[in-house]
This record gives sequence, structure tokens and C-alpha cells, in this order.
Amino acid sequence: MSCGVKSKTMPKNYSDWLQLQKSDLPPVIALGGEERVFVEEAVANLKKRVLAAGLEDFNSDTLSGRSTTVDAIVGSANSFPIMASHRLVLVKDAEHIKADDLGLLENYFKKPSLTTVLVFIFDTIDSRQKFPKLLDATGGLFQFDHPREDQMLKLIQRRAERHQLICDDETAFVLLMEIGNDLLMLERALEKLVIACESKKVRVQDIVDQISETRIMDAFALGKAVALGDRTKAAMCLAKLSMAREVPLKLVGMLAWQLRQVLRARVLLDNGLSESELGKELGVFGDRLKPVILAARKWKAPTHISRLDRLYQLDKELKRSRAPAWLWLERVVFQLCPKV
Repeated sequence: MSCGVKSKTMPKNYSDWLQLQKSDLPPVIALGGEERVFVEEAVANLKKRVLAAGLEDFNSDTLSGRSTTVDAIVGSANSFPIMASHRLVLVKDAEHIKADDLGLLENYFKKPSLTTVLVFIFDTIDSRQKFPKLLDATGGLFQFDHPREDQMLKLIQRRAERHQLICDDETAFVLLMEIGNDLLMLERALEKLVIACESKKVRVQDIVDQISETRIMDAFALGKAVALGDRTKAAMCLAKLSMAREVPLKLVGMLAWQLRQVLRARVLLDNGLSESELGKELGVFGDRLKPVILAARKWKAPTHISRLDRLYQLDKELKRSRAPAWLWLERVVFQLCPKV
């Protein structure tokens, strides 16, 4: 395991933490941020890696920054492991360590124990305070914020794999529609799906049965209607979703995802793929494949691109305009579903 104090860096994020799994652990690590699921996951990972040889009771200490002195923390970190290569020392409530007590820790960081991984766990990280700045200089400060929604699809699929579940793009998007970027809700949803999905491959219907509310299927029905240019059906779906107080910006993301899928289908058809080959390429089968193909055949690729571009413009308009979001959404939906 590497050691030594590095030059000042920026706090690392969850992607940096995943990269750390491929290398040696630094002797001093600090964890915190808004996304507590990531923090808990990181702590569990550290216990697994550092205490792999066993004898956890002898080679790990859990202390509190509220009640434990800095002398005791350093003393625990300098203790030798018993019948193992390393010790793990976890210091919770690290934000309560006083700035006046940091001299001893600073000296320890310059020459840390090579047989201990010392971990400070923050409820909140205030980068203006001296202690986070000191930890930042070691290069071991990880701040886990909520993931952005554009990061969530891959994250949902990766976390589903941790539960030995398979989520294709469609089912991952249905989960995203339901839980947003709330990882705690995602974990609870995946725990339910582990019990419900005997085949371990998650279907849209599994999410509907176990997690979703009716409004999610109304949202997908809206996407299908817009993809096919069905003005009447789209208007009915908009009315239901408006009454359910769905968020227009989220619906725009769902519509864009479905129209991108239709565009891909159009391109694949133009490249000579059969319908069965197309379904395999898109990961869409059975009753869900037919409307995608119908929508793809309805217009040529340039028209599909133009329709998708209108949604991208709507996304920008919703984010910068003060006009009622539902008026913007309804206007664009009716533009995409013109009267015949």
C-alpha cells in the first residue's frame, strides 16, 4: 500500500473511487458527501479488502470524532495488526474533529503507518474548513454527490448486476422514470426485484407490478403515441399525466429516449436488418417491438432526426423559460403529432 502526502488535489468522486479498486489503497482515506449509499458501499468495500485475512475483531477499530481524542485516533492507527497484514481504523463523525487538534494528525499524515488504513467518515464535507483541506492534500478525500440523471442509466444497470439482475436499456429507463437519481430508492427497488424476478432478467412488467405507479405506464403510452404521431392518444396521455402532476422535464427525457430508439430502428432497417435482427440489436422483443418498427417505418431518418431535435430544443426551453412548462410540452407534443 502506498504512502506519503501528495500535493494539493481536488476532492475525488465516485468514478475515482471505482478506479481505486484497481490499485493499492492509500494509508489515509476520507469519505463523505450527499450520497450516503456510495459512502456505505465504500466502507463495506474497505472492510472486505483490508480485513480479508480475517480476525476482524482484533484488526479493526471504529471510533468517533465526537468523543475520541486525536491522540487515541493516532494511537489506534499506529497499532500493529495481529496475524494479518493490515488494520482498518474507521473514524465516524470526522467533521467534529477540532482544527486545534490537527497538528498531531498532520504529523501522522507525513509518515503514516504502512500497516493501517485510516478512514475518516464525514456526514458533511465543508471544503472551507482546515481538516478537509488537510485531507485533500493527501489525495485521499472522496466526496460522493448525487449522480446526475444522465449518469443514471449505466449506474442502474451496474448496480442491478451487483444484485445478479439483468436490466436492459428499456427496463433501466423505466426504473429511472420511477426513482430519478435517488440511489436509496434504487436499492430498495432492486431488493424487491430480486425476489420477484425468478429468471433474474428484469421485465418492464416486473417493475410495473412491484414498484411503479400507473403514471409510469401513462408516460410510456405518451412516448408510444408521440413516436407514432397519434395526436388523440397523446392528448389523452398528457391529460392523465398532468392530473398526476408529473414533471414535464422528466417526460421530455423519456420522449427523447423513445424517439432515439425509433431513429436507431429506422437506421437499422435502412441498413437491411430484418425485424428479428433489429429487435436483438435494440434489446426489444415481442409486443414492445411492433410499435417501434411501425414508428420507424412511418418517416425517413431525416424526419426522425428533426423530431428528436425538436425535443432537444424543448429541453433547453424548459430549463430557461419562465412560461408554464406544461404549455411548452403540450405545444411540442402537438407539433410532433399534427392533425391528419
